Amino acid sequence: MNRWRRFAGLAAALTLGVLLAGCAVRPPAPEVSDDSVRLADWTPPAAPDAWQLNGRTSLQLGEQGATAALTWRQDQAAYRIDLRGALGAGSLRITGDADGVTVRTADGGRYRAESPRELVRAVTGYDLPVGFLRYWVTGQPVPWLEGRVTLDPAGRPGVICQGGWRVSYEAFESVGGFSLPGRVAVTRAETSVRMVVRHWSPGG
Repeated sequence: MNRWRRFAGLAAALTLGVLLAGCAVRPPAPEVSDDSVRLADWTPPAAPDAWQLNGRTSLQLGEQGATAALTWRQDQAAYRIDLRGALGAGSLRITGDADGVTVRTADGGRYRAESPRELVRAVTGYDLPVGFLRYWVTGQPVPWLEGRVTLDPAGRPGVICQGGWRVSYEAFESVGGFSLPGRVAVTRAETSVRMVVRHWSPGG
């Protein structure tokens, strides 16, 4: 199995998993607009601690890319992510918490590691950039990272820049008293993870 085929079987799912955890890697910061403010000077809107979303996600690495249907359940540090049709690899399930992460494939394969980054490197051979998507997907900055935010006219985040990543938001909707994004794009150079959320369920 060539490297891209091996990557294709798991990387889309693992990229989402790897974005759930932190990393010491600090790549160069992306450009931000002149009207951005420091995150330390901004109070983000409230977001639920537990939630579920359904939608689609895409991964792009240079000229290689793919999409998958997505169901993501998050309850503080614990999560379960189901991907269907990921790069033609069938279904994939990622489960994790503070103790580690497990990926199960449609053919019965099971991969376990203490951290998403470790698992990605072991299974795919790639040391992908690590972000903090569990916060960004709800329009929140990563609490312990410095950065900047550009606000939209309603005072919601339009762009958050942290850890070398640019997180762009569109199509917010009011759900259960929370304002949650319908489109999220996490990009840096030729790498991007994009999500279109069709349905939010605060509280899981």
